Amino acid sequence: MKRRKSFLLSIIAAALTLTALAGCGSSDNAENVAATGKAGSSKAEAADGSETGSEAASETGSEDAASKDSVNENSKEKEKVELHLADMSVYGIAIFNYAEEIGLLKGYFDDTPYDVNVTLSEWASGVDQNTAFAAGEIDFSSMGNIPAVTGASNGIGTKILGVNYLYDDEYVLVVRSGSGVEKVSDLKGKNVGTYVGTVAHYAIAKYLEAGGLSVGDVNLLNIGAEAETALRNGDIDAAVLGNVVAHQIEKEGTGKILSTDQVPIYNYVVGREEYYSKYPEITKKVLHLINETWAYALEHKDEYIKFYADKSGTDVEVVKASWAEKFPIKSAKDFDEKDYELYVGFVDWMKSVEYVSADLDPDTLLDRKYVQELNL
Repeated sequence: MKRRKSFLLSIIAAALTLTALAGCGSSDNAENVAATGKAGSSKAEAADGSETGSEAASETGSEDAASKDSVNENSKEKEKVELHLADMSVYGIAIFNYAEEIGLLKGYFDDTPYDVNVTLSEWASGVDQNTAFAAGEIDFSSMGNIPAVTGASNGIGTKILGVNYLYDDEYVLVVRSGSGVEKVSDLKGKNVGTYVGTVAHYAIAKYLEAGGLSVGDVNLLNIGAEAETALRNGDIDAAVLGNVVAHQIEKEGTGKILSTDQVPIYNYVVGREEYYSKYPEITKKVLHLINETWAYALEHKDEYIKFYADKSGTDVEVVKASWAEKFPIKSAKDFDEKDYELYVGFVDWMKSVEYVSADLDPDTLLDRKYVQELNL
């Protein structure tokens, strides 16, 4: 009996203890409601002070969900887009290659909505570039005025997006040593080499006009990109060459610069319409890339001169000498009033020599909205 009584007393004591503990819990919860205005909270604190219970679990669950959303957002793959940029390294015009040389090209398009894979190519002339444009192998390039206009007017799907730069004194008239040519009019009946359909072709025509001649007064030979070699070999009597190359030949003694008095000749930024209209963000970045690269070149002239010399196969000292008075300033921008006037005049010349249709509207070859939006 004593054992049974003792057992009952133990049960009663335990029950009283649980009741007392329950009462304390109610008091603490009341104080919590008064302090926080929240009822029914089952939040407690672990020994290390961290929150436990259903509220903490709820907050943790929310954080996990947000974290998952962030991971999902970051892990969304961008559309992969190929971007083909073209240079004309034969004249040292390698703006996109120079962007890569200085490390600017790496990651340059990362802030666009696309995963852009950039491919660089080099071409001997604008004629070759137009063929590549037609085949969809080029998306953007810097081109001389003749191939830019010819390509855009021939339905290959390109348009001129803006002025890249002005060949202020870039192309000069060079004659072979021993040719007997002392002035432009002496070229009548002589062998004159050029790459038909390129900016050099236009330049030689304007030099001849300034001397009272036309292309019909000379034996005009289409020798592609080999004018420099042909002049050295004595195969031609004269040619229009880039300023740096002309100084190189003069230094060698194989030729001499006859005239540098040329009309302004433009280089344009050309884009493939199907591409640039589909990817306007990339198009604007390409224009910015040209500007930023030239800005760097102007700030690091010696570095750029070396790059130009290596790319064009010209002696560094010759490049320095030819640019001593005027370092080329180039950038992608919109047509100002003078640029546009000269552009229209050039198209009129193209019409006069029947390189383009007589009823061609010069404005149909332009798409200037991208440089205008960027206010370049």
